[in-house]
Amino acid sequence: VAELVSRAMPLALTPADDPRREELKKLHKTKEEIDMLAHRQVRRILWTGLGFFVLQVGLFFRLTFWEFSWDVMEPIAFFTTTAGLLIGYAYFLFTSRDPTYQDLMKRLFLSRQRKIFKKRNFDIDRFNELQRQLKSPLECIREVEMIIRG
Repeated sequence: VAELVSRAMPLALTPADDPRREELKKLHKTKEEIDMLAHRQVRRILWTGLGFFVLQVGLFFRLTFWEFSWDVMEPIAFFTTTAGLLIGYAYFLFTSRDPTYQDLMKRLFLSRQRKIFKKRNFDIDRFNELQRQLKSPLECIREVEMIIRG
């Protein structure tokens, strides 16, 4: 009977010195560090992409007005733009998502995060399990209310 009651009772009502709470705090701190590192890497990738496009525009400008003429550069600009559209369409085909910058950033973040998890041997399943187990009853009620509201 005691075992059944302990299973039914939320673990958030367990003593404050429960070792699982300390493990969760440690894992949470590590996850925050990993998230910050992954976010920094994604921002670096995005700024590099911006630099690439600025250089491309500058190069096309230089080639159009100083080196060649628009008659030479027009097909190059056309095929460069078409290649960009094809890359966006291929992204859509492979991911079944719109090729938006927000989606790209989210996917890059999750990819970087998984790589760092693996590199640092971070057990995300254990982290999620502890979070679920040690959730307070009030948090559970809030989640249900948010689900109901839609």
